[in-house]
Amino acid sequence: MKNLLLYRIITYILLVIAAFMGLVLFSAILQALANPVALLPLFLLACIVIYTYCSWRFLRKGIDKKMVCKSSLRDLIRVNGYITIALASLSLFQIIILLTQPGLVNETMEQAIASQPGNSETTAEMVRKWTPFMLRFMLAYSSLLVVHTILSFRLLKIYNGVFGDPAN
Repeated sequence: MKNLLLYRIITYILLVIAAFMGLVLFSAILQALANPVALLPLFLLACIVIYTYCSWRFLRKGIDKKMVCKSSLRDLIRVNGYITIALASLSLFQIIILLTQPGLVNETMEQAIASQPGNSETTAEMVRKWTPFMLRFMLAYSSLLVVHTILSFRLLKIYNGVFGDPAN
């Protein structure tokens, strides 16, 4: 099944990125508690990490090993999948707009450079160098998240029998 192979490849790519995001998540918890406005983005980041991990568990346990999974795993994939697909779609549209309008990107970069404090380690050259790379990386990542989430929802329907109570 081609879709399952594609799903497996995308899952492992997303799992590596989610591991790094998880590290960022744990390091930002204390900062977010000091600044309650940062709790919402932190929560959204956690949803993406949880979705990625749960979909990997579903792949390994439910599809590969054909073991019975708890229905809570399916619920976690669904709920976090809805949030993930919404965020990834929104991010995808924003990045496409930014990539098609380079003047807007340049204006935003200049504002970011101007707002940096004088003793900042981030230089103007570094911002100009890394911004196009990060835009393209986020375009690829958002695209992978959208495709993966759609495939996850399809596989949840196909492998619905792996969820439930194990026979005693």
